[in-house]
Amino acid sequence: MVFGLVLGLNRFRLQLSFSLFIGALVLGLWMRMSAFHWLETAFLSITRFHTVSLVLIVGLILVLSRIMDGAGQMQRLVESFTRLTRDPRIIGSVMTAMIGLLPMPGGALFSAPLVETSLSGKNVSPEQKTLLNYWFRHVWEYWWPLYPGVVLAVTLLKVETWLYILFMAPLTIISLIAGILFILRPMRKIEDNRTGNFSWHSFKAFLWEMMPILMVIIVIALTTGVTATLRLWGIPVKVSGAISILPGLLAGILWVCLVNHVPRVKIKSAFLDRTIIPMLSLVMAIMVFQGTLAESQAVVKIRDELAAYDVPIILVIALMPFLSGFITGLAVGFVGLSFPLIIPMFPANSLFEFMACAALAYTFGYMGMMLSPMHLCFLVTKDFYRASLLKSYPRLLLSSLTVMATVLILFLFAHAY
Repeated sequence: MVFGLVLGLNRFRLQLSFSLFIGALVLGLWMRMSAFHWLETAFLSITRFHTVSLVLIVGLILVLSRIMDGAGQMQRLVESFTRLTRDPRIIGSVMTAMIGLLPMPGGALFSAPLVETSLSGKNVSPEQKTLLNYWFRHVWEYWWPLYPGVVLAVTLLKVETWLYILFMAPLTIISLIAGILFILRPMRKIEDNRTGNFSWHSFKAFLWEMMPILMVIIVIALTTGVTATLRLWGIPVKVSGAISILPGLLAGILWVCLVNHVPRVKIKSAFLDRTIIPMLSLVMAIMVFQGTLAESQAVVKIRDELAAYDVPIILVIALMPFLSGFITGLAVGFVGLSFPLIIPMFPANSLFEFMACAALAYTFGYMGMMLSPMHLCFLVTKDFYRASLLKSYPRLLLSSLTVMATVLILFLFAHAY
C-alpha cells in the first residue's frame, strides 16, 4: 500500500523525491517505528558513505553532460561519425546512440534534429523517426556507468561495477537486434552521397571526440585490473562500484575543459546548475526509503508473507520494477522504488542466480519505463516530429516485448541449470 501511495502521489504531479520521503515516513509509522527512530534512520541513510558517494557521482555525471554540451563536443562527436557511412538510417540511429552515451535531461530532443537532417527528403514517416530517435538513444542504459539509474542499481545490489557491466552489457545487443528488426528494417535501404565512407582518419577523429566518455570505462577497467592484481599478491583491496566511477568522471571533466578551453565561468555555471538539485534530492530520498525498509524489517515480513502464500518470486521480481517504470517513466524511479523491496528476495547462495535476478528486474523495469507515456524523451520526440502517440506504439511494443521475452527465457534457462 505504501508502494501504491508513492506511485499515486507522483502520478498527481508531486515530485518523486517528496513522494518517496512521504512514503518512507508512512512506512516507518506503519511498522511502529517511533518518530525519533525514523528521523535517526533517515539521517543515517543520507549521511552514510554510500549515499554521499552516490550523490557526488550523480552530480558529476550531470556536470560532465552540461560541459560537453556547452563546449560543442557532443555536436562534433555526431558530425565525426557522419563521415564513416552513407546510409542515413545508420547515421540517424548511431548518432542517437552516441548522444545516448551521455545522459542529458530531454536528450532525445537534442538528437531529434540530427535524425531529421539525416533522413530529410526520404520516405520515412514521423512515427518511424520517433521510434528511431527514441529507441536507439536508450540502448545503453542497462549498464552504461554514466547513467544515475545504473549507478544506483550497482550501489543497491552491492556488487562491483565490472561484474554488473558483464551481466548487463548483452542486453544492449538484444535491444539493438530488436531495433534493427522492428524499426530500421521496415525502412527501405537509402543512401546519401553527401556523407562519407569509412577511413582511419575519420575513425581517429571520432575516437578523439569520444575520449571523455571512453575515459570512464578505461578507468573502471584499470581500477579492476589493479585491485585484482593486488589480490593475487595477497593484498585484499575492495573498491565499491560507485567509487570506481568517480576517477573516470573527474578525468573526463578535466579533459573536456582543457581540450575545449572552457572558461571558468562556464565551469562554475555547470557545477551550480539548479536543475541538478532535484536529481540529488531524489537520490537521497531513495536511500531514506531503502533505509526505512531495512530498519523497519518490512522487507523480511513481506518476503515471509509471499513465501507463506506461495506467490512466485519471479512475478514479484519482474512486475514490481515494470509497474514502477511504467508509472514514473524514470530509470532512477523504478530502481529506487522497487529494488530495495525485491533485492532481499534474490538467492544469496549463488552469485550467478543473484545477478540473473538483477538482470530480469532491471530489464522489466526499463521496458516499463520505455513504454511509459510519462517518459519525457518519448513525449518530446513525438512532439518534435508531430507523430501520433497511438501509431508509434505497435513497433515500440514489439521491440520491448522481444527484449523482455529474450531476457525471461535466459533467466529461466539460468535458473534451471
